[in-house]
Amino acid sequence: MTLTLISVGLSSHLDLSLRAIEAARRAHHVFAETYTMRLDTTVEALEKTIGRPVTPLSRGGLEEEAPRLLEAAENSDIAILVGGDALAATTHVSLLVDAAKRSIPARVVHGSSVFTAIAETGLSLYKFGRTVTVPLPDKGPVDTVLRALKENAEYGLHTLLLLDLDVPADVYLTVPEAIMRLEESGRFPMNTLMVAAARLGSDTPIIRADTALNLRAADYGDPPYALVVPGQLHFLEEEAMQVIAGCPPSLLEGRSVQGEVDGLVEKYIKGCRGVLEALKVAELPVEVREEAVASLLDHVRRYLEDAEYYRVEQRPVALTSVAYAEGVLDALKLLGLADFQW
Repeated sequence: MTLTLISVGLSSHLDLSLRAIEAARRAHHVFAETYTMRLDTTVEALEKTIGRPVTPLSRGGLEEEAPRLLEAAENSDIAILVGGDALAATTHVSLLVDAAKRSIPARVVHGSSVFTAIAETGLSLYKFGRTVTVPLPDKGPVDTVLRALKENAEYGLHTLLLLDLDVPADVYLTVPEAIMRLEESGRFPMNTLMVAAARLGSDTPIIRADTALNLRAADYGDPPYALVVPGQLHFLEEEAMQVIAGCPPSLLEGRSVQGEVDGLVEKYIKGCRGVLEALKVAELPVEVREEAVASLLDHVRRYLEDAEYYRVEQRPVALTSVAYAEGVLDALKLLGLADFQW
């Protein structure tokens, strides 16, 4: 007897994988959890696709139905269809934990999710930080969202903003409404670069990058929606946002920090390798005078001054200057001309 969570995918029953369909057909009973995200499908369409009857779960979803489903799974094979990827919601993870506690074999058939589809914006999945949901107006303030934006920005990470919804009531927080909620906090500049996405994974996706002010004035059609506040950009991300999301080039000026760093790294690696191949070691031993050590220490101080000067406007240059300073100090220590601990 088993419990199987089956991912439907991002858009509709057409996103069901062959593995998902086979798993549903093997089950004794198939349920559908249809309240955590909007799918462009119906229970009838799901039934036709898998060739089995499908029982919709009640409005309370898995949180209320979990005990009954686990009890049924102790005596038969139970499959639950879930929109997106089955483990994108913590409720579904909790169901797996409860199944394990009751020694019920459980497995998951994974599928597409907004957490991967958001890469259609051109932003790298490896550079996303904490994800948060912008709540509907009657569900509280946006303090948690603002805090996540601040924390992710400190590390140069992108922030994925999911927009709240109430599927049974057919209420979906739109992109303009979400931006207005942030604006009303008084702590979100409307010139912030954002990326708006609608219906990712469907036949009619929309991806736009612009200031929050301009995105607030646009129309995005039907849900589901998502927003991203980009952090530091690699030069490939910068190019992708222009080509894919139509981002005005002026909004990207000075943001491609990672691209500048890549360029500096390539430049200095090439230079150092060239020096290693051509350098000639002086005949040893060589007398080292106190004035020479003092001169090197003066170079260290100047590099650090450069780092302080460039740390705001040209962070790659500042980082390089610090590296130079550390390199000279390390050389002095390795030669036994200075004693210190990092």
